[in-house]
Amino acid sequence: MRFPSLVWTAVLAGCGVGVTETTDIPYDSRFSEDVLDIYNPHTAGTARPAVLVIHGGGWAEGIYRNSLAPQANWLAEAGYVAVNIEYRLTPVASFPAQVQDCFCALAYMRAHATELAIDPDRIAGVGYSAGGHLVSMLATTADDPIVAPDCGVGPAAPLDAVVTGAGIEDMAAMPQFPVVTSFVGASLADDPELYQEASPLAHVAAGDPPYLFVSGDGDWLVNFDHQDKPMIAALDAVGTETRLLEIPGGGHVLNGSTDGGEWELPLTSFDTPPAQDAMLDFLEHTIGPPP
Repeated sequence: MRFPSLVWTAVLAGCGVGVTETTDIPYDSRFSEDVLDIYNPHTAGTARPAVLVIHGGGWAEGIYRNSLAPQANWLAEAGYVAVNIEYRLTPVASFPAQVQDCFCALAYMRAHATELAIDPDRIAGVGYSAGGHLVSMLATTADDPIVAPDCGVGPAAPLDAVVTGAGIEDMAAMPQFPVVTSFVGASLADDPELYQEASPLAHVAAGDPPYLFVSGDGDWLVNFDHQDKPMIAALDAVGTETRLLEIPGGGHVLNGSTDGGEWELPLTSFDTPPAQDAMLDFLEHTIGPPP
């Protein structure tokens, strides 16, 4: 396998462990948007568990994989191989294109597991907002012919664990949002069955991988009671392990201030230290600790 030439290395302060980032690797040559960046720890060892990182942004042009580059980097610093992807976006493409692209990125990781030092049987997905929806689709729809992609590198297969932050699990619960209508490609009134097809909640079944939900209690966009709560109940009903971390004051794009002010950074609940700790604990529990 040939990688692009742009490679840079960052050394973790104080511990001598570094991360090599290899950028702009095409994972599906049919679409120029379908590229990924690989964050690989340089410590020697056996094949590592890996994390597929999927950005949000309403499935629409304007927010790209660089928005989750810090998360991909700290996952690699923790010892995981992190793969941060781009995928086709609206208005150029609508459902199921985004899901199919993400399945092809996952298939690429497994097909090139040896070169990437990845254990193909230990791959988790981490996504925020629209990315949270997409990792959830990768966990629940691998056998759905509507989203099945024609990946050049191999067949689609589900993730082994899911971390979803403020992910949309039920499209029908958000019909008033233009980004949802644009993504699905129709209104709820015109095509309610397509809204079901695009919703992870409608595909929950026994054997789905374990989930960690990260939710801010101040999220005005993705309502916990309408999204995470019914998804957790559905997964629990089929025997899938679920965990929930609620971030006090956590919003969708800004968090409430701890000192009484209106807003403060970090930008999302995903960026908080409790969320990062919970993610690493969940990953160690599900796909295992790095060697």
